[in-house]
Amino acid sequence: MSKCRVALIQNKTFVGKINENFKNYYNQITSLIKENPDFIIVPELFLTGFDYKNLTNYKNEISCYLKEFQSLLGNNTVLVLSLPEYDNDLIYNTTYFLSKSAILAKYRKNLLFAPSYENVYFSPQNNITLFCYHNIKIATHTCYEIRFPELFRMSYYFGAEIYFIPAVWPEDKKEHWLTLLKTRAIENQAFVIGCNCSQQITKNKTINCGYSAVFDPWGEKLLLASNEDDAYIVELNIEKVKEVREKIPCLEVAKNTFQVSFVDERVKNLDLISTNIN
Repeated sequence: MSKCRVALIQNKTFVGKINENFKNYYNQITSLIKENPDFIIVPELFLTGFDYKNLTNYKNEISCYLKEFQSLLGNNTVLVLSLPEYDNDLIYNTTYFLSKSAILAKYRKNLLFAPSYENVYFSPQNNITLFCYHNIKIATHTCYEIRFPELFRMSYYFGAEIYFIPAVWPEDKKEHWLTLLKTRAIENQAFVIGCNCSQQITKNKTINCGYSAVFDPWGEKLLLASNEDDAYIVELNIEKVKEVREKIPCLEVAKNTFQVSFVDERVKNLDLISTNIN
């Protein structure tokens, strides 16, 4: 696949109103599927928001909604969903890559945002996810993690070509958001897709967000959304990754200069946590 089409949904997230969020996003996803994109990405925790008090109550609902979204999909579209994931007594902030027939891959957020107590209610997972879909190498991180270039760099060493970033990022830090997305694209010579909610709404306050964006491996802006509810489709020319990496061969220089050592053997042996889809 030399080109792929990515759809981004930027919509409101009502904290704790899972049924309302499901209806809003379900309708948008249904409309976008008619456009036959290769990927559709939604914001971080788009069904629940950061509803810490009720996180333990959503386990059965999340499972049902995953199946509902799968039933929407055709054979050619992958849905990139950020949802709570339940494993025994632990809850993870997880990004799923969902096809019509399977969960192709998933990524549990490593670095949790302590100022908002995310680390109190969610558990971290010390690994990365890199998988191959139609010969495209795909990685993902979540929101706050764009402040940590080390995470992106690990995937870069294994050739990641697209990074998907679901987020709830406040508008008052808009310049940080856009600068960091662009920087991660330039330094990793990859496409970076940041999908933000337009607002996160609780009973007590509304956090304005918005400005979903896509940058190419040269740092060129392919999309900059407003702060309103909307959906977008962007076409990525995957050959641009190869062109940029050949023009400025940072990846080869780094591989030949540094001995990369990983503390976690699961990260060192990426084939143990990657998924290959033909």
